[in-house]
Amino acid sequence: MPAFAQPDRPEPACRYWLPVWLLLVFILACFVSTPIKANEPAKQEKLVLLIRELRNEAGEIVPIRDEIRQLLNYFEHQLQIKFEIRRYPWTRLLINARTGEGIVFGLSKNRERLQTYQFSEAIYANYVWLVTRSDATFTYNSMLDLKGKTVGVIRGTSYGDEFDSQRNVLFQVEEDVGSHGARLKKLINKRMDVMIFGDRRAQADEVEQLLLRILRKESSTTDKAVEQGFKVLPKPMLVDELHFAAVGAQYEEWIRKLNAAILAGRKSGEISRILISDK
Repeated sequence: MPAFAQPDRPEPACRYWLPVWLLLVFILACFVSTPIKANEPAKQEKLVLLIRELRNEAGEIVPIRDEIRQLLNYFEHQLQIKFEIRRYPWTRLLINARTGEGIVFGLSKNRERLQTYQFSEAIYANYVWLVTRSDATFTYNSMLDLKGKTVGVIRGTSYGDEFDSQRNVLFQVEEDVGSHGARLKKLINKRMDVMIFGDRRAQADEVEQLLLRILRKESSTTDKAVEQGFKVLPKPMLVDELHFAAVGAQYEEWIRKLNAAILAGRKSGEISRILISDK
């Protein structure tokens, strides 16, 4: 053996020690972190929902009614989402909807809207009632019975193609703010002949009691002259179906999902149960 040759010796034990140690730490970290991530709550997807803003006589926003909140909770649960609710006056809401800001809750169909919006199945139906002064009631059978009258509506609302075609033709329209208490006072003070009010209740006496409750809640003082001064005509002007509606291809899948939830809620009776809970 040459003098400079060294006999074979085993490799130092520490040569591979550091990489193996790092590998073990990495594997251990994977096992430890996996259950923590599994237990983290999944982030809910958000969907912008546009709802009409109503204000009382003091200018304060009226809270969304409890049964509507429950209805929205139902759709959130069915779709596993969270609504980001944005409330606007009706005219501004429709402008924002046309720019694709979100999905409208509670929009009725007419010829013009069908050209722009995609609509869901009907969520529920509103009865459109005619409210008059107690000393100025009349029999309503058709739109012709409104001839020459001043009819109060919330600004930006539509009550079907027939009504819209006769605005300021057969009758005059007085556009109002959303406060029903303020609208009733305008009616009693003869600034309009008829006030239009939409609600899902199908009986005129139930609607009168609802308007009394709204009036007392919105007003700081009880005004007997107003409370006793109006009457809901026994026949509704029309039955108006309300829908989710949106503008833009980005909402097509959401409308399909909402349709599935509406149909499921009809079949199970859950939507009806929610809506009758406040009657």
